[in-house]
Amino acid sequence: MPAPEGAFAALAARLRAATTAETVDMLLDRWIDYRDYATEWDADQWGFDSDRWFEHERAELSRRARQHVGPPPMDQEGTTL
Repeated sequence: MPAPEGAFAALAARLRAATTAETVDMLLDRWIDYRDYATEWDADQWGFDSDRWFEHERAELSRRARQHVGPPPMDQEGTTL
């Protein structure tokens, strides 16, 4: 389920006002995220508790991360997670 229409309207306004290619690229990436990824707004629309709606999945991802074998996972700046 995509983000609410107001989120896309705000992005469209920012895209029209963008003056650099980098800004346009960043906003288009955000547009795709808004379109493809579930958010707390979606959880509310589906009737889930927006504070806990992804709790089970997050716990499973954390459990798998703790079992990771090999070099420690790092973020893009090289900081160990």
